[in-house]
Amino acid sequence: MHWMRRLIKPGEGSRNAVGPVSPWTGEHVDLDLYWAQAWADLRIRQGEIARRLKLTDATWRVDQEAGLIEFARADGALVRAPVQIIGSWNPKNEMFTWGWDHPSVHTRCRADAQRTRWFGDAHDVNELTRRQVRVSESEAWRLTAVAMKVNAAQGAYRGPTEGPVVFMTMGGLKVMDADEPLR
Repeated sequence: MHWMRRLIKPGEGSRNAVGPVSPWTGEHVDLDLYWAQAWADLRIRQGEIARRLKLTDATWRVDQEAGLIEFARADGALVRAPVQIIGSWNPKNEMFTWGWDHPSVHTRCRADAQRTRWFGDAHDVNELTRRQVRVSESEAWRLTAVAMKVNAAQGAYRGPTEGPVVFMTMGGLKVMDADEPLR
């Protein structure tokens, strides 16, 4: 991504600067390191979720009013988690629209995207603060990885639809009984 090349502002130190990795306190954040940690964490967590919870072939649905995502596994088990919608990526024009300003995203499901925008404001990362950015699908995953790290989310999900792809962060995933109501 373009912002990867300019993550450290001129005069703020080298790319290997050591400092607190704290997005909110106004302290120096080595954004290259933060970015790399976010990407590595996403890959590790996604692999763990796929292995442990067997969600690879599960169908999914989101209840935005409840703020929950539900996966129905082939073995009949349901997996639920709190969900936040980070944004949607349109494969036709490669535009990523952030959830904090997306007309289809309920206010309840915008908080993680909004906090990611604040992180972008605090650290001058334009791609995190513009309503829409043109990116590849892998770059949309990277934006989601940063959102996952900024918000200390437990995982992320790429929800395919008939149109745009929805990128989400998730809280703690729990295997539920199939007859347990969605709350």
